[in-house]
Amino acid sequence: MISLEEQICDRLAKLYPHHDPITLFESCTSTLGPYQPPNKKSRWSEKDAILICYPDQVVSEHEKPLATLKSVLSEFGETFSLVHILPFFPSSSDGGFAVIDHLEVAPELGSWEDIESIVTDRGIMADLVLNHVSSKHRWMQEFRRNSGPGSRCLKTALPDEDLSMVVRPRTSELLVECATDAGLKYLWCTFGPDQIDVDWAEPEVLIEMLRAVERLLDAGIRWIRLDAVAYTHKVVGTKCVHLEETHELVRLLRDLLEWCCPDAVLVTETNVPHEENLSYLRDGKQAHVAYNFTLAPLLTFSLLLGTSRQLVRWLREAESPPPNATLINFLGSHDGIGLRPVEDILDKADFRALVEAATQAGGTWSGHASGEETQPYEMNVAPASLFGMDRLLTGHTLLASLRGVPAYYFPAVEGELNNLDDVENEGHNRAINRPKRTVTSRNQLLDGVRISSRDELLRRLTLRGKISAFHPDAQQRVLDLESPLLGLVRGDEESAPVTVIANLGFEAAVYSFDEPHFDLLSERTLHGDVPVAPAEILWLSTATIKS
Repeated sequence: MISLEEQICDRLAKLYPHHDPITLFESCTSTLGPYQPPNKKSRWSEKDAILICYPDQVVSEHEKPLATLKSVLSEFGETFSLVHILPFFPSSSDGGFAVIDHLEVAPELGSWEDIESIVTDRGIMADLVLNHVSSKHRWMQEFRRNSGPGSRCLKTALPDEDLSMVVRPRTSELLVECATDAGLKYLWCTFGPDQIDVDWAEPEVLIEMLRAVERLLDAGIRWIRLDAVAYTHKVVGTKCVHLEETHELVRLLRDLLEWCCPDAVLVTETNVPHEENLSYLRDGKQAHVAYNFTLAPLLTFSLLLGTSRQLVRWLREAESPPPNATLINFLGSHDGIGLRPVEDILDKADFRALVEAATQAGGTWSGHASGEETQPYEMNVAPASLFGMDRLLTGHTLLASLRGVPAYYFPAVEGELNNLDDVENEGHNRAINRPKRTVTSRNQLLDGVRISSRDELLRRLTLRGKISAFHPDAQQRVLDLESPLLGLVRGDEESAPVTVIANLGFEAAVYSFDEPHFDLLSERTLHGDVPVAPAEILWLSTATIKS
């Protein structure tokens, strides 16, 4: 069995065959810090739930947004053990994902001290935006002057090269002209002209990203989200997605985290079909966690169409993560509800019904290039506008019921509706679900059904944290029930199993069982033919939970 050092050197040799792996290893470890012995601490439990929010989700005139965020998070107590703070670095666009400097907190948002203060109360997940940098990044300035690391660290291609197979999540031009002191060049821009792809064949890119990782770890952040990781490596003449070099990069990053911070969690963000998504978990050597991208549109379809048929079939047949890996279950996020993961699961009529539902709810959709055509890539609509609060609560509760770690987008938790003004002002569809509030406007809007729905979700998540059957790794068995009922058994006899029954339809349905069960959500004892109301969920147990 080779040592971790030898393994890291082997990976460096594969990724950088023209460089000395030992020298690169020394550069990597000197950047990240000394070796730390492994520990056997569990990375997640039934107590874990993630809140996704922007650093300036709620603002105040009297303090920086990150300080206000800490106060807002305190309202939720210990319900959310982890907060995914979307990029808080200096940036030029895309909600923070066009990063100008990976090592700094944007001064208008706060400071590293604010981040460290939040860490004292709960864990933080932060983004490592490793596919691209902002067009205002220092490397762009160097690229134009044909000097320094920037002249080597940005990805270029020629217009006459065969790029026809390249898979992209956007419809903008792939190559962008750039005048430099060495003549006209063409920058590779997977996500648009303000986000310039870096060249991972250059070791300096690796070292720069490791500097960012070290800064995050030094602030106490332990969950590292690899944004858009699937696109990092490019080879002309290929699809330029999920290349073996990309998988080897993820293995390298995991090994380096094992070296310097064994309790860190590596998360891959790949908005692709489930089989492709699991390629970052399958060998047990890459990410610890991946986003469950297929669940979001399938659950959306079930809630909108009032059926459990497609969702149940997928839950039965879908590949599960390997041991010591898990999925993040989410419904809506800052990026909308992705559609690519269900292209091969839903038929054309059902797929079209999803897109039409977004427009009927006052939302829209964004596309991606597929050959000569533009195909729907995601639904852009606020979940509260799409589902209504009752069915949104049903969806959110199912996230907590399934295997994996549940994650919730702050505006969806608080029932924010479509933000059409921001779509018009900012000129892009994703703005419809990226509302920002002042402390005053938030308090004015958070009343009635919105606050009661939010508080009920918090109650359910708190209850979940006391039920070992809801551990992310606990067994899950799908019951054979007639649509629109969805039935699961979580846990085994040793962990006091819980039977989850959800009515995804629009009329009452009956679930029958002989042995009395206690519904943990409603605190009722039930047996016989039990009517389940539309959008109702039962958590049935033969044991009760200590308060």
